[in-house]
Amino acid sequence: MGCFWKGFQSSKSCALLYFDQEEGGGLNLSLQEDSARTGKVTSAGMYFLGFPVYRLDQTVNSMAAAKDPDSAFFKRLDGFQPCEMTELKAGTHVFAVYGDNFFKSVSYTIEALCTAPFAEEKENLRAVEAQILTKRVELSKFETEYREVLTQFTEMTSRYAQEMQAIDDLLKQRNEIHASYSSAPPIKRSRSKNRGLSKDSKDDGQVKDKKPAFRERPKKKKWYNIHLKVDKSKPC
Repeated sequence: MGCFWKGFQSSKSCALLYFDQEEGGGLNLSLQEDSARTGKVTSAGMYFLGFPVYRLDQTVNSMAAAKDPDSAFFKRLDGFQPCEMTELKAGTHVFAVYGDNFFKSVSYTIEALCTAPFAEEKENLRAVEAQILTKRVELSKFETEYREVLTQFTEMTSRYAQEMQAIDDLLKQRNEIHASYSSAPPIKRSRSKNRGLSKDSKDDGQVKDKKPAFRERPKKKKWYNIHLKVDKSKPC
């Protein structure tokens, strides 16, 4: 008959521990299951169902994600490994909950349940874990195909940019050749705008300095300054 144990804690993370009892009376840590957040609490479980069950180690995926996001996807199931123990023998067993809060006490709960009422869930777990194992093999094959296609895509993307640049260069050369068919002389542009402005300013200055030329009219003699001789013996 199988059973499963669960530990619950309200802190950020916890771990469910299982200890083997040594002959001298001491305890030896045999299993450790890290928690995952489920709603408002974190929980960790150990399942002893009489057949191999699996645990998912998230640290493997976290290390791969830090190096390459693609590798993180393909290595997502690498941490899916079988548990060391499949059943518990009759006797006394020691479990504990380990929390990460060292400054204040926290509350936790440990549940131990028999799997007899969970026969359907037991078979469902066996089936879905078998599918996960199959998917892990498929994922490994898919990674090889993906890497090959990704390499081809990178090469095609680089060639696309090169071909685009080559077309632009050829069209530019064609336009330059078309522009060379012309009988009109090329327009000479002044090298400096300031030089043109200074010349105009100089011309304007010369115009301002020149005084308008007028012809001097001959002065007319006033009639009243003319000396006339009058013969007084002759009557008017």
